[in-house]
Amino acid sequence: MTALVDRWHSPPPDADRAQVLALLATGGVGPTCFQALERGLSHWFDPAGDGAVAYVPAGRWWVAAGCPIAPPARQGAVGAAFVSAARARGRRAVFFGVEASFLQALAAAGVAHDALQVAEQPDWDPRAYHTQGPSRRSLRAQVRRAANKGVVVRRIGADELARRPGSLRAEIEWVLDRWLASRRMSVMRFMVDLEPFTFPEARRYYLAEQGDRAVGFLAAVPVPVRQGWFFEDVIRVPDAPNGTAEALIDAAMRDAAAQGDAYVTLGMAPLAGVKAGPGPHRAVRGVLVASREWLGALYGFTGVQAFKARFRPDTWTPQYLAVAPGRVGVGAFRATLRAFAGGGLLRFGFDTGWRIMSRVPGPVWAWGLRGLAALLIPWTALLAAVDGARWFGDESIQWAWVAFDAGYCLALFGLARLVAQGHRLARALSMFLAGATMTDFVLSTVQASLLHRAVTGWAALAVGVGILGPLLATWFLWSLALVAPIAGRRLR
Repeated sequence: MTALVDRWHSPPPDADRAQVLALLATGGVGPTCFQALERGLSHWFDPAGDGAVAYVPAGRWWVAAGCPIAPPARQGAVGAAFVSAARARGRRAVFFGVEASFLQALAAAGVAHDALQVAEQPDWDPRAYHTQGPSRRSLRAQVRRAANKGVVVRRIGADELARRPGSLRAEIEWVLDRWLASRRMSVMRFMVDLEPFTFPEARRYYLAEQGDRAVGFLAAVPVPVRQGWFFEDVIRVPDAPNGTAEALIDAAMRDAAAQGDAYVTLGMAPLAGVKAGPGPHRAVRGVLVASREWLGALYGFTGVQAFKARFRPDTWTPQYLAVAPGRVGVGAFRATLRAFAGGGLLRFGFDTGWRIMSRVPGPVWAWGLRGLAALLIPWTALLAAVDGARWFGDESIQWAWVAFDAGYCLALFGLARLVAQGHRLARALSMFLAGATMTDFVLSTVQASLLHRAVTGWAALAVGVGILGPLLATWFLWSLALVAPIAGRRLR
């Protein structure tokens, strides 16, 4: 069990969350309504007492998690009151992940707003779900493949979790931890945070097991007004047999049909249905379409949509980002991204980069080291050839630098060999060399400030390389020392 286990302990229910839970019975309209109970969300309650909005403050914005929790006939009025409450505090409202019906209700309530499609959501009537026919051949094959590998899916209840809090919950936490550790992107919070044990008595759980090992997990949350369920968390360990996720969804879908449920959704496919071209929000839509392509390596937008489409949904429901008052623009998207990032965009980006580097194999790091060493060869030759008195103040200093760089070049080649072999000394040597390059950076900066303030042109470029080169090498070596061991299969 990893250190991530602590995050699975649900926060104690407070008065606001208890009030939201009570409102869900008549106001749980949106597919993501149950997510209003997640940690990190603030709650605004309508003075009439029959509605609420879960939101995150983000600078000058209040970013709402889906549509209001209110009876269908009161959706527009509660949304309008929330917009007014935000304006009274100098904020603007952003509703993320809402359907066209809410936008119509907002307009009927007299609220001027602007909206842009940001996703599509697959929806089913589970009573009509099946896996027959040529269009579902791939789905049948995946479910059968998991079964042939011994994967069995069973439903577990909150009472079983309570009876077996140690062993069963530990199995589920192990699955969640392994899945999180395998993600390239940092953990997102707003509306997508993993909180499978919050109000467990209201959820449905399904566990996929292969022999005595848990390999997958599905948690469904209710959508009360629609008499249905949102399959919120569909998780499998990285080495689970192919078809495990399909088997989980297939079992949960058939169970929903057996229970007489009328609605199931797998949640939105981000950026699906967004099209570039002329018309309103042309620039923003162009950026979203480009993001779908450029960021595919971090978040498989196309793959997520294709996976959900495999189950042949009855409908694809457009999902919108709505702003009131004002227009959808950079500020609204930045606030929404801040909400998803949780700890801030800079921290989110840093953690994502850290995760990506931690997955770089040892041989790739080794080739990077060889590249640094190869660049040092012509640089060292250049240092040896220049006028020592002009560039270093003294020839003895010049040859000290030449000797340092020559030795450092050999050390990099040696480190590359240790890294490629996964040798236990690689980390220590990398840290030592990082310290040496940082010292190089400091001394080069001091030397440049004393001797080369007035240089221009190619001379200035050479001085810049002499300063920035050691700094970049320090970053590379520290990354190698700190990140590579985290991956667990890099340096032993």
